[in-house]
Amino acid sequence: MAGYNEIRGLRVKYLSADPSNAENGQVWYNSTSGNLRVQGIGIEATSSASPMSTGRVQGGGGGIQTDGFGAGGYTTTNVAITEEYNGTGFSAGGDLTSGRRAMGGTGVTPAGLVFGGYTTTRVGLTEEYNGSSWSESGDLSTTRYAISSANNSPQTAALGFAGYATAASNATEEYNGTSWTAGGNLNVATFDAAGAGTQTSALMCGGSKPGVASNITELYDGSSWTTSGTLNLGRQINMAFGTQTAAVTLGGLKTFSPDTTTNTIETFNGSTWSTSPATLATARAQAFGIGAPTAGIVFGGTAPGPKLSVAEEYNNSINTITAAAWASGGNLGTSRGFEGSAFPSQTSGLVFGGAPYTGATEEYNGTSWAEQPDLNTARGYMSGFGTTNAAVAVGGYNSPNAPQSLVEEWNGSAWSEETNLPGARKSAGNCGTLTAGLIFGGASAQPYTTNLQTTTFEYDGTNWTSGGALPVAKGMGGSGGTQTAAFYAGGRLASPPPSSTANAEYDGSSWTAGGSLLRQQTLSCLGAIGTLTAGLVTLSDTKTENYDGTSFSTASNYNTARSVAGGGATQTDAVIAGGSLPPYTNHTEELTGATETVTASTLTTS
Repeated sequence: MAGYNEIRGLRVKYLSADPSNAENGQVWYNSTSGNLRVQGIGIEATSSASPMSTGRVQGGGGGIQTDGFGAGGYTTTNVAITEEYNGTGFSAGGDLTSGRRAMGGTGVTPAGLVFGGYTTTRVGLTEEYNGSSWSESGDLSTTRYAISSANNSPQTAALGFAGYATAASNATEEYNGTSWTAGGNLNVATFDAAGAGTQTSALMCGGSKPGVASNITELYDGSSWTTSGTLNLGRQINMAFGTQTAAVTLGGLKTFSPDTTTNTIETFNGSTWSTSPATLATARAQAFGIGAPTAGIVFGGTAPGPKLSVAEEYNNSINTITAAAWASGGNLGTSRGFEGSAFPSQTSGLVFGGAPYTGATEEYNGTSWAEQPDLNTARGYMSGFGTTNAAVAVGGYNSPNAPQSLVEEWNGSAWSEETNLPGARKSAGNCGTLTAGLIFGGASAQPYTTNLQTTTFEYDGTNWTSGGALPVAKGMGGSGGTQTAAFYAGGRLASPPPSSTANAEYDGSSWTAGGSLLRQQTLSCLGAIGTLTAGLVTLSDTKTENYDGTSFSTASNYNTARSVAGGGATQTDAVIAGGSLPPYTNHTEELTGATETVTASTLTTS
């Protein structure tokens, strides 16, 4: 029978204290505590992450998996946009001073750096980021694009190398926070290579030799480069992150004519590369790659073809990380859109009414829908709030009739008519409970766009009272929260542009401007879920955005594009049901939030 040393290549150690740097799989006996311990074995894996707002290639970025940025790049033209990643989604940052692509990048979100690149010609332009805006600093000594960087360097001690000037370059430059000076030359001139590490301990791998994807690796000690172990797969325009002795390279272009990307991942231990059992779900090149040896993220790039917005996280961890994702739920019995809904949780909710005009009511248990008694008046375009057993249906429209002021309450078994709204409404924002509800905006008459309102009405379960006015009249927006802490994002406007990205927040008495949506919709937002500080807006093109009470960030895409659906629950456990594809649909989708499961850990036994 084989011993542990033969199986793992590690001897069981006898120690008086737990080591601070135990290897994965290391076993030792702690003679002080009398415990036998094993260091959990890390598992390499990739998982999908929320996408960027704008798909692009050849940008520059820096930071870590939970706090990074990507700036510039190319869509159908050079762009100056910056997006920041917080570990959950991307949000808008300040624009570069000029649009460009194929530059180097490093640093962190409040102290980022990009340099070099291509506008209409190669440039040496260097820009520093303070977390909100970019400013120009000292230029590179040599103008070039397709430049590489030690992307774990700080803003004030950066390293740029290789790239394309008038030809492939072997030049290295070091940045001190103000200006660039020459460093030691690479042994091989190249461009479109990946880089990692710091100014005094850097790594370069891959690149073009030219015309052939390279497997070369070189290491920098702060003054000179030495050739080290070769990649198992030659690649260029690949991504990398980590340190000189613990690096990861991902994807890239492996062949030319035709261009062929790879999804393979390799890890470096300071001398040799090993092919990872993990792979990217989407093979790509020309993407952003940032992070640490055990936790990074890749976003953007091309397969080749359209510019990608998809993002993937890489983890080497004793935990298995499952990204948030949408999946099909039970189908509604009646296809519909523009319905009202009340969803306190993913496993308990109600939809009612909708277009084509119906009074049908259905209750969801997390698996299937059950028919309940109909509304007394069939209608769509209504507002709804409350819980599964205490819901309110407000206003609405039933062509050819005008918008309605009708209010009905649901007690868990039947609908009853209650005090009407002070004014007729269709497609108004809404949130709250039966005894503390809120209705705002929407249209009071036809035609819709010339009769939009700013009015807010508060409900106490019996009576309606007027609240503060919205800053702008609109309807069909995404709304959520409570009577004293609500938000109303996007929506349709009375005049061009047809839809808004603006968001307003309500404090129980007045509305103020909040953070804006990242993306504009053709007509309106689909809907919104959650609270003022943990909201989720579902857009009509499968995109979703999270709101934290200050700003919006990208979230996981749902699967089937639709508009004007019902649903609710929470930011991390949501349901959307029905809507218009077109035509109207009965399809339901459920969001399951990200999870982290321990698969191996440090075990202790006496």
